[in-house]
Formats: sequence, structure tokens, C-alpha cells
Amino acid sequence: MTKHRLNLVLPERSMDRLEDLKVRTDASSITEVVKSALMTYESLADHLAEGVVFSGHRPNGEVFAVEFMIDVEKKKPSLSVVEKAFA
Repeated sequence: MTKHRLNLVLPERSMDRLEDLKVRTDASSITEVVKSALMTYESLADHLAEGVVFSGHRPNGEVFAVEFMIDVEKKKPSLSVVEKAFA
């Protein structure tokens, strides 16, 4: 596996948020937090591309759509004909 180094310039507030997430998630490093965030982002993008709609539930029972700021092209459904053989 080839490894690549990436240097990010982040404001102090973003670094504080990463450190907080590291502690809250018991991650061993900020790199681990970023890797997990990337995998989560990729999973969300895949689901959104398939037309999945996420919902949340408020304490009062109200259901609402959860919106993500991820702009992905929706996949076209692929349909296939399945023939059923009768004996």
C-alpha cells in the first residue's frame, strides 16, 4: 500500500474540533479521525447517490428529513428481466 502525505492548513478552531473528536471517539490520532471521517463521508455519498433519504426523530416524535451538503449525481436504476422457469 502506497502512503501519501497531505499537509492541511486549518484554523485553530478546526484543529480544536479535531482534537475534541479524537478524545470523544477514543481515536489514537487526528489522522485516525480524518480517515474515519473520510470513510463516513464516502458512505453517505454512496447512499445519497442511490437515492437514500435519511430521517431523524425529535423527542416529541416528529420525523424530519436530514439534509447533507453532499452534491452527488443520483445513480440511474438498473432494471433487469428475470425469467421464471416453470417445471
